[in-house]
Amino acid sequence: MKKDRKPSRRFDDQFRLSVLSEYYASGSSYNAIARKYGISSGNVIQWERKYRDKCVSLPSELEELENQVFMARIKKESASPLPKGELETLRDEVARLRKALEYSELRNEALSEVLKIGKEQYGIDLLKKAGAKQ
Repeated sequence: MKKDRKPSRRFDDQFRLSVLSEYYASGSSYNAIARKYGISSGNVIQWERKYRDKCVSLPSELEELENQVFMARIKKESASPLPKGELETLRDEVARLRKALEYSELRNEALSEVLKIGKEQYGIDLLKKAGAKQ
């Protein structure tokens, strides 16, 4: 007996990119964006990974918008504005941490691929503990 499944909805790239653009611009959560567009949060997560992996760059205006959001949060959190030198130091630190995170994610992806190849080609599952029964 077949289970009734919802028909899958197909979204074009333009719609996906507009959803992702708003996600990045607003700083909202996956769930908030998904509710707004009537889609599942899993779609938003999947699309973000898909386009991030393809290195599709979002419009450069988003970087400026991100800086504005960052500045608004800083003003909101502190009554007195930060000195310019300290603000630039924080921006540099954020940029450095973002690069480090990108590198770590890329490294993890590469290691996962090596584990997958090892399992497929050699039948070795390195994720299992050495003493585990197979």
